Amino acid sequence: MRSAFIAGLLLFTGCAPQIATGISVEGSPDGAVEVLTLDGSQISHTESQFLAAVNRKDDKLILVDFWATWCGPCKMMSPELEKVKLELGDKVEIVKLDVDKSRDVADHFNISGIPDVRIFRNGKSVSGFVGYSDADEILRKLRSLN
Repeated sequence: MRSAFIAGLLLFTGCAPQIATGISVEGSPDGAVEVLTLDGSQISHTESQFLAAVNRKDDKLILVDFWATWCGPCKMMSPELEKVKLELGDKVEIVKLDVDKSRDVADHFNISGIPDVRIFRNGKSVSGFVGYSDADEILRKLRSLN
């Protein structure tokens, strides 16, 4: 596995570490997020709060992308997440959390490398991955959870 340490965060390229599952959003600090919403065939980014977007008590999958504006792989993954939203529509919520703006939330989930994607259901993490993934890989991961 190749990695680089930049601005206090470990960036992974290649094989990613296993993501701990079962971590609850209860007790998490709150922070600003963007939620990808679909209006016809157009993607919009709507401002929200982390807990409002992720602390749900239903079976809907919520993908949270922990990212930063300075992160190259994060920028590459952004259009891939939009493709996923276009493909799955309301079957999945996609939430983007800038780790520089909501450091307390990132710390709560032990985010040490970005991009770090966590997938939640019923307020608990059920899966995730660290590093860049294209839309096809992300869709496979989400479909495997249904």
